[in-house]
Amino acid sequence: MSSSTVKATNYPSIKNGPVISLAEGNGSFNNVHFVAAIIVVPYVLKTVLPVVKYGGFKTYIFCVIIFGIPTAIGYWTINSLYGPRRNEKVTFPGKDIEEYITITDPELKKRYCGKEKIPMQLFYETYFDGKAEFNGMVRFYFFRGRVALMSIFR
Repeated sequence: MSSSTVKATNYPSIKNGPVISLAEGNGSFNNVHFVAAIIVVPYVLKTVLPVVKYGGFKTYIFCVIIFGIPTAIGYWTINSLYGPRRNEKVTFPGKDIEEYITITDPELKKRYCGKEKIPMQLFYETYFDGKAEFNGMVRFYFFRGRVALMSIFR
């Protein structure tokens, strides 16, 4: 087995572990870029905003205090949404939707089959109406601000 990939097994006696690396999100943060953003963004805002444009170093420190936390939150959010993954070792399950859920409504079954994803709100409405069922126990993860159905245990 190569050290660069994690391979799934097909043996009935060896169960594959849950795909935990999806829960970590994107872990490619750069501290140099982070500190540069904390320093540069308040400086740019200080030079642009007319209220604090003519202030000195104390005004810049005030801008760092006021704009530093929103800049940090923005940096983390943007890097979490669009940054690359830390590693590509885990192979994602690419099974059809029928492997995970059983849809009894013929109209929904015709629309959401194969690799087609069903919206979460539509799924839980159909689930509570009794038109869909899980094919085992379910584990949900929050991933990039959305609920993702990650694994079903039979």
